[in-house]
Amino acid sequence: MATLFVAQVCGSTGHSMSLAVGSIIAAEITGTNVWSGLPVAIGSVGTALASWPLARLMGRFGRRPGLALGYGLAVIGAAGGMAGVIAGSFAVMLVGMALFGIANTSNLLARYAAADITPVTERGRAMGLIVWGSTAGSIIGPNLMGLAVQAGRHVDLSPAGSAFLISIAGYGLAMILVQIFLRPDPLLIAREMQARVATDRAPAAAREFWTIAREPRVRVALGALTLGQFVMIATTSTSPLYLHDQGHAVGVIGIAVSMHLAGMYVASPLSGWLSDRFGRMPVIIAGGVGLIGAVLLAGFVPGHQGALVIFGLFLNGIGWNLSFVAGSALLTDALAPTERASVQGLADLALGMSGALGSTVGGMILGTLGFTVLNAASAVLVVGSLFALRFARRPVRLTTA
Repeated sequence: MATLFVAQVCGSTGHSMSLAVGSIIAAEITGTNVWSGLPVAIGSVGTALASWPLARLMGRFGRRPGLALGYGLAVIGAAGGMAGVIAGSFAVMLVGMALFGIANTSNLLARYAAADITPVTERGRAMGLIVWGSTAGSIIGPNLMGLAVQAGRHVDLSPAGSAFLISIAGYGLAMILVQIFLRPDPLLIAREMQARVATDRAPAAAREFWTIAREPRVRVALGALTLGQFVMIATTSTSPLYLHDQGHAVGVIGIAVSMHLAGMYVASPLSGWLSDRFGRMPVIIAGGVGLIGAVLLAGFVPGHQGALVIFGLFLNGIGWNLSFVAGSALLTDALAPTERASVQGLADLALGMSGALGSTVGGMILGTLGFTVLNAASAVLVVGSLFALRFARRPVRLTTA
């Protein structure tokens, strides 16, 4: 658990910078705001496409090699993104961002490694603790920008492009920590625990995917994860550029990103405790309500009132966190250890693709219709999903299996 937590801090330190500079670099290189959401979108595609292969690798060899490989590939991606900035090539930068996003695959899958070694009654808190490690990363990353900018001058990097130096250091350290200290492997522990519980009967075979997909808890968990990711990414990946266009300084934009990231992760222990204490479903619903309030606040206050916009971004992160932690716990509850790695990988594949779509759509709506329309549409989408959940025919129950 200690290794997972510290690696999460390092990995999120590297990943947090992409939200801060991705849209700004895109506008600098292309000369238009229309493609401002594309770097984050490509990073999300990288996260998505790597999720299932890394999860399959973990299912065969354990969590450690999969997590370490994800962070290692992200080091290469951060270097590629930096090369694209130096060369002024948007295409090269996007290729780097695709590999860059793989680090988030490791960050995301780490929460399932924590669940592997935790009883179901404490699973939400364990996952929340690991996700909470990203809070420290969201604080550390922006505070390293001064050093990164100084170092970036030696290789002709712009101030925004210098953020990739932080990513290289954070991802590299996370890879080393996981490879050396994540022993014994969490997934092997989970399987040993299941074997001890089931000594009086033969272990159940893993179910077919379509059988698992029909499980109500799995469908609700996937819906909560993907919709929350879509709305959160669509409305926040574009917010730095929106604040920039409203005349706010780079320092204010940095605070906005830090506050949003803090909201995404600082509530994780509370989200985990609430989902263990009151159930997964009430917390998922609370997350949806929180997202609605957040996007309405950020989207409808005047753009020059930066403090209120930033507060809306902070609440946006909290709403996402409630749905994310409770949805992840609900998904794990519904799966046997023999099913977890593969299905969790597919879930994070859907999560990443949803984020990629959200970032792309968000950038296009921002460039054509504006930030207010983007947030209003996001609120309508969440309201519709909550009504669909409310009138679902089959109830969702928490299992103690």
